Amino acid sequence: MAANISLSYSEIERVSNLLDTSVEETLVPRMDEAKTEVDTLLDNALVMTKASPALQGQYEKFTQSLKDATESIKGFAEQFRQIMTSVQEMDQDIADKVSSNG
Repeated sequence: MAANISLSYSEIERVSNLLDTSVEETLVPRMDEAKTEVDTLLDNALVMTKASPALQGQYEKFTQSLKDATESIKGFAEQFRQIMTSVQEMDQDIADKVSSNG
């Protein structure tokens, strides 16, 4: 019979850390790098009086939207950790109650 609940604490931690690291060390730095490249392009190689500032403003909003989305990724990591902690606490509570009845 298959278990209804199964947790691997080490796997939960590994994936949660991977999500956090992906945001902090890969996604956000790459977005910042791309933003710098777009700014440089619009300041030096694609210069139009009205269109370049408009494009720059839109790209700034786009970059901020992506950064906001990365916070959701970190939110998932935190939810996974909270589930793990809640189950650990419940498991300990049950063990304590069983032990006190013996």
